[in-house]
Amino acid sequence: MSVEGELKDLLKALGYPVVWGVFGKGVGFPRITLQRIATVTKYSLTGRADVETARVQVNIASETYGELISLVPLVSHTLTEFRGRSVIRCTELSRRDGSSETGGDIIRQQLLDISVRYRA
Repeated sequence: MSVEGELKDLLKALGYPVVWGVFGKGVGFPRITLQRIATVTKYSLTGRADVETARVQVNIASETYGELISLVPLVSHTLTEFRGRSVIRCTELSRRDGSSETGGDIIRQQLLDISVRYRA
């Protein structure tokens, strides 16, 4: 299984909608979006190494702040404690707040930057 599949399935087990990229219409809140921001490939003198590190942005969106602040630590803890078939280790690099207005509603967000070390 790919690193994308492992992380998506892991977070889906929390009971919220999860997707890589963007959601289609009609998906409720709270929800979790994953995006790969960057990937670093290691090389040795003999060629490409089999371990890579990706920076993944995890967007957690909710209609209420209370729901958001209870979900964010759960997502962070779930990711940083996870070891999988391809995932070696996840580390939280940063966390920031955000919001967006859609159709008159204010959607509260927290964005986690996660470093994911995995077997390519």
